Amino acid sequence: MQSKRCAELASGALWPMDRDQMRDRDPWKLRDRAISQAWVWPLLIGTLLYVQSTTLTIAFLLWHIWKVMASYFPGARLIKTADLDPAGRYIFVSHPHGVIAISDWLAFATEALGFSKLFPGLDLRCATLASNFWVPGLREYILSHGMCGVGRDTLARVLTGKPGRAVVLVVGGASEALLAAEGTYDLVLRNRKGFVRLALQTGASLVPVLSYGETDTFHTYIPPPCSRAAAVMKVLKQVFGFSTPLCWGTGLFGGWGMLALQVPLTVVVGAPIQVDKVSSPTEAEVAALHKTYTEALQKLWDDTVDKYGKGVKRPLAIVQ
Repeated sequence: MQSKRCAELASGALWPMDRDQMRDRDPWKLRDRAISQAWVWPLLIGTLLYVQSTTLTIAFLLWHIWKVMASYFPGARLIKTADLDPAGRYIFVSHPHGVIAISDWLAFATEALGFSKLFPGLDLRCATLASNFWVPGLREYILSHGMCGVGRDTLARVLTGKPGRAVVLVVGGASEALLAAEGTYDLVLRNRKGFVRLALQTGASLVPVLSYGETDTFHTYIPPPCSRAAAVMKVLKQVFGFSTPLCWGTGLFGGWGMLALQVPLTVVVGAPIQVDKVSSPTEAEVAALHKTYTEALQKLWDDTVDKYGKGVKRPLAIVQ
């Protein structure tokens, strides 16, 4: 009996599968097959993320924590001075940058101040530095809030999409952040004309925005222009593309720390400046529209500073 069983095993009669099936289940062949089908997973995951992207973005914008954050700043609010046609395209140009642009985050990157109720039908994107998309985790976080890169090609793609598209630009950037001081509104705008050229090329209307209280969110120290501290901050800005002033706020339990100060924030959105589309604008056309925008921004300041500009120490000034 034993010799008969050995013969059956040798012939494969007692195996649950034949030799061809065993070869198909060879671990190396299974590995090769799995590798050959690996491309399916990124495609599947990408499809799921695309389908869920709108839902995820809305969820992050409506996240209750942003309402809590807004309540930290007494009376934080978003003020509309004119209606915006949801069939148009818009570039919101926000001033000033402040230390970390808290007002813009609350007003435009989230629904903390009720942007979609004041301006229904607009598909808004806040633009940020491309370097923010290089950091794993941070990239996914800012994308979940519907943000986009500040590159010209990216902004042009956003603005040439469906009607109602809009972007938010804080054009003063890092240079303006270094000028942030309590009660002051010193802007870097004189030579910032890229947003004007973009408006002409896309036909998007320019919308001036003033954030009262933004420069009061932190105490700052602005070193003298020729000091060593100023030189270090300039180098940091050149190397990393951004820099923050020497600043401090309040501590978690009082005293000083890095929490923002509890100051009123009021974001005022001005009337849109209609722009005719010009595929290849000339320098004269860019300069003319830049002048028109600057005058509109000054008028918005003159009309609203007495009502919303608490603690203003000196008038709006374009210093660079």
